[in-house]
Formats: sequence, structure tokens, C-alpha cells
Amino acid sequence: MTVKSADRVLDILEAVAQGHDSFSQLMSALGIPRSSLFQLLGNLTARGYLLQDAASSRYSLGEKIVDLAKRRPAPALQAVVLPLLQRLSQETSETTGFYVRDGDHVTAIATQTGGQALAYTMRVGEKAPLYAISSGKIALSHMSDQEIKAYLARTEFESFTPQTLATAKQVWEQIRLAREEGFAYAREEFTIGITGIAAAVVVRGDLIGSINLAVPTVRFSRTSAALIRQRLRSASTEMAAMIEAAGLRRRG
Repeated sequence: MTVKSADRVLDILEAVAQGHDSFSQLMSALGIPRSSLFQLLGNLTARGYLLQDAASSRYSLGEKIVDLAKRRPAPALQAVVLPLLQRLSQETSETTGFYVRDGDHVTAIATQTGGQALAYTMRVGEKAPLYAISSGKIALSHMSDQEIKAYLARTEFESFTPQTLATAKQVWEQIRLAREEGFAYAREEFTIGITGIAAAVVVRGDLIGSINLAVPTVRFSRTSAALIRQRLRSASTEMAAMIEAAGLRRRG
């Protein structure tokens, strides 16, 4: 069941948005009786949903409509990044993920498994210390030196593999390289047989998160690494634009 008066209000707003901006045009287009249309237009104007030009008496949508649109919940970050991860995975045939910083860890909020028989499975919700994986090193590289020193002072290095970083000096060297190159690596430091590479996704100076590729080390050659870096650079730029357009500014 519909409410006639509510339908009329919505019809008026839609008609004005389509360019029916005069009283006579609205009455002709909508078939609303003159007295009812006059009252409805008066109410909508008084509430700020319509504006009426003093000289021409023509109507336009008011700022209240814009205000309501701004309050529309932004799409979840996961929903924004997942389609691009899927495309990146198809282009590289490797597993991809999007990680955000979570205190002294990074957490995967979206993943796509690669299409090859030998592929790493990255799970949503998977968490790792900042020093242990490439996305974590990206997060560290975007922290201030003071924040990094405080982080390292409170960190007890856990050994996940024989290659896991174990000293503050090693972490600083990885941070320096990430800042210089724009990419961070984890060479079998979290999972034996897997090399990770990540790039930052930055919106207006804020680190939102990072895109990570998990590649079996046997496939991570100089040629494949160059292609992956190219794809990652392009994907991170495109993803930043999509996140900004969606109105999401969550820090990673």
C-alpha cells in the first residue's frame, strides 16, 4: 500500500530534478491539483528540500537534498577494493590481498586466491606482525621515525621461519628500502616458499592500507618481479582513486 501524499512529494522532487521547474510544468507533468501542489511546494521549500528563485519563481533542489546524500553510508572498504584485487589476481595469476594496519599488526580485509595450481591461500582476517610481512613493512614505512622507535622498543620478535627478521637493525633497513622504492618485500619471512610484495594505497596523504601479492618463490624471478611491480603500482593508484571517490578515508 502506498501513501498518496508521500508519493506526491517524491514525484515533485523527481520532476524538479528532471527539469520541470515551474509551477505550471509541475502541475501538468504530475496531475496534482493546484491547491495540493501549492501546499506541497510550500512545505518542501520551507524545509529546504526545494529552492524557489525570487525573480523567476522557478524551483530547484535544495541543500537539504545534498545534505541527505552526504549522510548516505559509504560502501565498506572491502567492497571497494575486492573487484580490483580480483582483476589484479587475474592479470598476475597470483594471490592478492588488501591489508590495513591494526595496532602492531596488519590484517587482511579482502583477498583473492591466484588461479595457478601452486598458489598461496590468503584468508580474510589473517593477521601478522608489522615486521613479518610486506604489507606490515609498508605500514611501518609510513609511520614517523619516532613511532617506529616506540614500536620496536615494545616488540618481541617471533620467529615464523628461519628468514623472519629478528632485530631492529634489520627492520630499519627494510623500512629504508620501502621508502626508497615504494615497495616492500617479505622473502619467506612469514611462510616458507612464499615471497610477498606490497605497495601502499594512499589517499590525500593518509595510508589507507596496502595491496599485497603472495608469490611462490620458485616463480618470483627478476622478470616476474618487474611485471608485478608495474601491476601493483597501477593498481594502488587506481584503488586510491576509487577509495577517495567512495568517501572512505580509513587509515591503514
